[in-house]
Amino acid sequence: MRTYELHRDDGYFLAFEIENVYVRPKKIGEILSAVDGVTDVKVRRPLGASRDVHVAFKYLDIDYIVWEPFGDNSRYRVGPEQAKEQPSDIDIAPLANAFRDYEQPFLVKVFGDLITLNFKSLFST
Repeated sequence: MRTYELHRDDGYFLAFEIENVYVRPKKIGEILSAVDGVTDVKVRRPLGASRDVHVAFKYLDIDYIVWEPFGDNSRYRVGPEQAKEQPSDIDIAPLANAFRDYEQPFLVKVFGDLITLNFKSLFST
C-alpha cells in the first residue's frame, strides 16, 4: 500500500497518510497490532463519539491516532495525538513500513483503483 510521508520543517518524519479506500479501520488496527512497540489499539465503533479519530494506539508509550482530517478526506493520517509533544528520537518508519508491506485483497485493490481512477496501477503487472 502506498504511504505519503509528512515531515516537520526540520525534516523529522512525523506522520504519514494512507488512502482510505483501500483499508478500513478494523484492518488498520490489525496491521498496527502486528508492529513491535504498538500497544492499546482501540478501533472506533461505528457511530462512536469521535467521527474523525478512527483508531487510537500507543507506540513506544506515546499516544498516536489514525484520523480523517476534516472528517471527509480521501486519506487517513497516522501520527502522534499531540504533535508538539512528539520526541524527535521516535522512529515511526516501522509503522509506515507495516502499511507499505500490506497487500490488499485483489478485489479491494481493483475497486480502490477504479474509485481513485488509478488506472496505471490497475493495468500494471
